[in-house]
Amino acid sequence: MKGKILLLFFITILLSACQNNSQPAALNSETESKETTEVQSDPTNNEVLPMSIGNYDLKGEFYDEMLQNPIDRDYEAEFNEFQNSEEFTTLGWGALVGKYTEHWDKELNQIYNKLLSKLDREPKEALIASQKEWLKYHLKETEFVEKAFIDNGYLGSQGSVSLGTVIMGRIRERTMQLFEYRYLLDGEVEFLYQSNK
Repeated sequence: MKGKILLLFFITILLSACQNNSQPAALNSETESKETTEVQSDPTNNEVLPMSIGNYDLKGEFYDEMLQNPIDRDYEAEFNEFQNSEEFTTLGWGALVGKYTEHWDKELNQIYNKLLSKLDREPKEALIASQKEWLKYHLKETEFVEKAFIDNGYLGSQGSVSLGTVIMGRIRERTMQLFEYRYLLDGEVEFLYQSNK
């Protein structure tokens, strides 16, 4: 069962990669709508970000900045190295996902506080309310998946890693949203995390 789930997971990734390759190599951000859920890729480094990153920066400069983010680069390098090693285990993979989830969570808190310090009273109150609602959604969604699919073993031994990956992705996306808001205010993208590679 574990092998079938792992095989299904890698087939899904492979099919996703094939779909991504059918997209144009580079989309002109001035002519393409940033509100789609399609994928934009940078052919020079084969990295892909969802187009939902950079919704408000119509020039695409923020998106380009996010392609260079150090957390994704280090995670990808470390995951590829770990995946190809003899020490690869589901437990180790979960630990790796947890490590990078912590990095994204620290970035989320850092950018949230920086953004609050740059806002006037009304936008600040709106951001606080928005963040509370996001956090509530994040926690409730995680609780639902745990109760419906993880606790009963429905997703097998890899279920907790899958959930961890989704949690990391959700925190990463929210962090990038907040980074974009700051970028719109002062043109800055400043990561707390420093690459160790």
